[in-house]
Amino acid sequence: MIKQLRKRHLQIWTAWAVLLPVGIIAAYTAIKKPVVTQLLQPASATALPVELRKTEKENYTIALRSNSDTSQLQLEWINKNILTVPTATIYKTAAGDDIAKGKLVGRIEARGTYYFDVDSGFLKENCRVVVYDFIHKEVIDSINF
Repeated sequence: MIKQLRKRHLQIWTAWAVLLPVGIIAAYTAIKKPVVTQLLQPASATALPVELRKTEKENYTIALRSNSDTSQLQLEWINKNILTVPTATIYKTAAGDDIAKGKLVGRIEARGTYYFDVDSGFLKENCRVVVYDFIHKEVIDSINF
């Protein structure tokens, strides 16, 4: 190699020695942080102390809970098995009403315990809880509560 090529060769390798680590660091800092996946249902709350009503089924247990002065009501849903319908929602309707007149309580997704804050309409005698599949538009189960 002649002197001019050796000089150019040294300049190029010096540039690579500086630019390569700078490029690696810039690429590493450009990586976006992964998005934390969250359930559609908010984090599980604690159960209220007083159990007013309770219904046991083969796949789930449903209970109406309240605090000591019944100023706060809570619907407790416990899935014993994994759901076969991933798009299950819970509605409150009056006995004999269809789902269009019902009020959405919440969505259940997998095995576990779910707590939903509900209104005083659950204390009425003609209250009915409907488990509804909104994709297939069919009632999965209906519980007179």
